Amino acid sequence: MSSGKRVPLLDDDDMFMPAFDKALRSIFERFDADKDGYLNVDEVQAFAVATNGKKFDEDTMAEIALYFGDDDQKPTMMVSVTGFMDMYHLQSQNDEDETWKDLTRLGFDHELNPVPAKQE
Repeated sequence: MSSGKRVPLLDDDDMFMPAFDKALRSIFERFDADKDGYLNVDEVQAFAVATNGKKFDEDTMAEIALYFGDDDQKPTMMVSVTGFMDMYHLQSQNDEDETWKDLTRLGFDHELNPVPAKQE
């Protein structure tokens, strides 16, 4: 059971801690519905709804495509696992609380263990 104290996401060199790396890769795989190794527009929007309760606006999608999209896939917006990890790396450096909100919404506890879904 989690004690409520958050495990670190990044180490002293701003590199992913192993548990955070594992959690992000599992999140990416969860949203890669077609299992092609990329998040397409619909998959990115499904991720947005899961983490933010609404789709990303056009400007946010353009920024994601520009900064985190796979250059080899342009003009189609496709985010590889590397781009997804880069997106979370930047967010975690700048606003760790926002990353933790996402992780909690996506079913992880403060030790980055998956929390079983509640049965209704």
